[in-house]
Amino acid sequence: MVHYDEILKHVGEFGTYQKRMCLFAYLPSLSVGMHMMAMVFLAATPGHRCRAPEGEVLAARYNWTEPELLNMTIPWMKDDDGKWVLDSCKRYDLTTVEVNDSSANRSEWNVTSCDAGWTYDLSQYKTSITIENDIVCSDKWLASMAQSIFMLGVLVGSITFGDLSDRFGRKVIMVVANALLAISGIATTFAPNFTAFVILRFIVGIQCMGIYLVNFVLVSEIVGPSRRTLAGTLDYASFTVGFMMLGGIAYFIRTWRHVQLAMSLTSVLWMPLWGAVTESPRWLLAKGRTEEARVIVEKMAATNGVNFPQTLWEKMLESMDTSVATPENGRFYSARDLIRTPNLAKISAVIFYNWAVTIIVYYGLSLNTSALDGDDYINFFLSGLIEFPALLMSVIAIEKWGRRSTHIVLMVVGGTACICTVFVPSDLFPLTMTLAMIGKFGITACLNIVFIWTGEIYPTVIR
Repeated sequence: MVHYDEILKHVGEFGTYQKRMCLFAYLPSLSVGMHMMAMVFLAATPGHRCRAPEGEVLAARYNWTEPELLNMTIPWMKDDDGKWVLDSCKRYDLTTVEVNDSSANRSEWNVTSCDAGWTYDLSQYKTSITIENDIVCSDKWLASMAQSIFMLGVLVGSITFGDLSDRFGRKVIMVVANALLAISGIATTFAPNFTAFVILRFIVGIQCMGIYLVNFVLVSEIVGPSRRTLAGTLDYASFTVGFMMLGGIAYFIRTWRHVQLAMSLTSVLWMPLWGAVTESPRWLLAKGRTEEARVIVEKMAATNGVNFPQTLWEKMLESMDTSVATPENGRFYSARDLIRTPNLAKISAVIFYNWAVTIIVYYGLSLNTSALDGDDYINFFLSGLIEFPALLMSVIAIEKWGRRSTHIVLMVVGGTACICTVFVPSDLFPLTMTLAMIGKFGITACLNIVFIWTGEIYPTVIR
């Protein structure tokens, strides 16, 4: 029985044609990497304190210095590490006390909330959605909610666009999702309020995962079996390049709206891909559109400098599995097929669990680089940079030791490093940073493996 993979081996598993198509498919992943990590900078929370208008009046009267003004208006508190710091969410109510100079006794003064607003440290971030909407203190959960809603959009996109690409093809869905990402991303730039921002980010999340998953499947289906691991990993590497590009954009552009606009305009650059990318021959064959698939394979063979395998092609058509979905039998596959049989349900349960763990840890580390001491931009850049050796190592390791063993070892190594960071004193920043990067290394490699593993386990019609 001749399969499509044998055709690919004849025309070239990763020839000039496949390399060109993969490059075209990787470009939109750059934009996806930026949008997926954007909340690090869009919702950045700089240092802040309560604004105290009456304190400023008194400072002018008594010629207080800035430290004296802070002492007279902001109470001190102990942080999680036991250090004394100025409170970010409370201030002294100076309207209820008699203040003569900066040496006044403040132990019995009334403390109130930031009813006059906040003053922000703008040395790193000129604006953010957090600064514009005062999403701090009792409202700081709103930023986390916005990211959660974005990830809900990612979930919707995974399910929706996966099914749409099975019905209408990889190419058309990739192009449509990219166009919608450009539109929704640019619209987010002009969000008039926080509610609109959250809704538009939800839509952006839908398009992001739609693009990435469809592209991943597309490149996996146009290269030969021995090159699928490489093709899938390079798609992830493109995502990581976008990740790091965001750090550079945010470093030079310190206002969140302009960062959002710069990210979104990159999607406009990929619009011409409609005329450059071809459909997946494997998907066309699965849908019974054999003549269209033949045209693409003929082009593939010509570009790679080999003859079209006429005999192999005819034998493949003769041996094609009649159970594959075709317009004649009207059978369409869906997510239900992931659990249709007990064995497939067990495999899917294991895959789902590993996806959940890797995604939680990966984004938990990637989106919280500002929680580490040091410069936010450097930490973010290093968090992206560590992914390249992780991806390289994962490709080498799974080819030598297999998917399962490598995945388990890396999960243990990465998880152990993350747990150890909890017990490191705050003054040992280099050690904390090292452990965090080891954790990021391990979970990045795991995420790449689970992507490849998933693509290999499921057949084309439900991939």
